[in-house]
Amino acid sequence: MNKRLYYEDPYLKEFKGKVLEKVRIDDKSAIVLDNTCFYPTSGGQPNDLGYIQSVPVIDVIEDKEKIVHVLKEDIEEKSGDTIIGKIDWERRFDHMQQHSGQHILSAAFEKLLDADTVSFNLGNEICSIDIMKDNITSGEIKKIEELANNIVLKNLSIEVYFVEREDADKLNLRKLPPEKGKIRIVEIKDFDICACCGTHCFTTGEIGLIKILKWENRGAKIRINFICGKRSLKDYFWKNELIRNISNKLTIKDSELGEVIERMLEERKDARKKLREYKEKLQEYEANKLINESVLNDDGIKIINKIFKQKCFQEVRELVQKSINLDDSIIVLAGIEDKKEGAKILFACSKALKYDMNKLIKEAGKFIEGRGGGAPNFAQAGGKKAEEIQEALDFALKHFQEYLK
Repeated sequence: MNKRLYYEDPYLKEFKGKVLEKVRIDDKSAIVLDNTCFYPTSGGQPNDLGYIQSVPVIDVIEDKEKIVHVLKEDIEEKSGDTIIGKIDWERRFDHMQQHSGQHILSAAFEKLLDADTVSFNLGNEICSIDIMKDNITSGEIKKIEELANNIVLKNLSIEVYFVEREDADKLNLRKLPPEKGKIRIVEIKDFDICACCGTHCFTTGEIGLIKILKWENRGAKIRINFICGKRSLKDYFWKNELIRNISNKLTIKDSELGEVIERMLEERKDARKKLREYKEKLQEYEANKLINESVLNDDGIKIINKIFKQKCFQEVRELVQKSINLDDSIIVLAGIEDKKEGAKILFACSKALKYDMNKLIKEAGKFIEGRGGGAPNFAQAGGKKAEEIQEALDFALKHFQEYLK
């Protein structure tokens, strides 16, 4: 078994150790040492990173009672040789802040809402706990935050020690672990006591601000996203900068931002409604214009045969739909040269007519090396050869009467 120096002193940044064995993990070099202060991934807390003999440690794995250090590349030292290991202290202290903050939050949820924590994840940017509760209010979240941060401000000591299993049964732990033998206890003086294998601060004051970012229902559980310490400071900084910049641009006070945004959203809603009305009128005008410019054939069918170069496919589609809705004797043979979407053709006819645009477009689509289809009165196809759109329309104009439902 490796000696776990992070249990004795989580603030230890550098250590010496002897190589016990060299192994391969997923085709990468790895070593086992007689002692280490590198924490392996466990209990919801990610592993430490750092260096061994100046070679980056990229993963730390717990394999039964061994701790395996996965390296970016092999080191020269062999079994029995002494190495120097250095952990990434910024990462370690961040994990200590987040994990210690989680203990406070979990205890606060239990004390105020009788909600047990059933899982914990310490992410690279955001941490989360799942609590057993089916609903929660903003007011309850505020009370949880206030209690948690009051514990931080009291700067209570955080004590870590081992006890035998039978003694752990008497400690009124938040959750009793299943394992036998000695159990590691993390106790926040006069506030919380639980079993834990992670690294922690010496006092609650070192945790810094505990901030709940959001929460969401997940069946019988609620996921709480939170951050602590330096992460909270970083989060506060960018949010404050954002609010300040927006307030300056709108020439308002920070405190007025919510009210002003609500008003702007209402104004945008009204503007969009008016825009839709104007767009509808414009489409109707353009559709009538197309109908007026159509060619009347011998059967009294009005034919719109046109290549659109200044409109996107969706605009043409809406315009064609409007046209066939306005008149019961319209056939539209449209081509669209869209730089983003390539060659498109769209054939449609009024529902009162009996032509099959779906069959027609499958034949005409061959000219543009395209494929498509649709309903008998409305079909579309896309292809590669934009230069052949006119030929596709000419074919459709000449043969549409041959394609009936």
